[in-house]
Amino acid sequence: MIKAILGYDIVEGVSEEEYERWLFEVHAPDLLANPHLDRLVFNKVLRPVTTASGGTAEVPPSLLFYRIAEMHFADEAAYQAYRDWFTDNPLPAERGPGGRTDFRFYLITDSRTVERS
Repeated sequence: MIKAILGYDIVEGVSEEEYERWLFEVHAPDLLANPHLDRLVFNKVLRPVTTASGGTAEVPPSLLFYRIAEMHFADEAAYQAYRDWFTDNPLPAERGPGGRTDFRFYLITDSRTVERS
């Protein structure tokens, strides 16, 4: 599995309530209409952390984001198919993130999950 990891803030002038309504009522359904996207995970940032694992390392002050989101794909080919699908089926500008979302980073990652057995 690969993930697109996105960190972002809300554009100044857009309320949190307006943003949340748009995100879950408009944008998430628009994204999930793309058959190549397996899953969305929205991680709302609560606070930064300055130490790791019981004080074993100091963590530099973090940039604080409103949310870090994950988009899950089967593999690189599925991600490319996702991009291609939106080329053929573009989102109308009034439904998209422009003017609402201030992206800070957007990365493609190789993901491995480790769970307690």
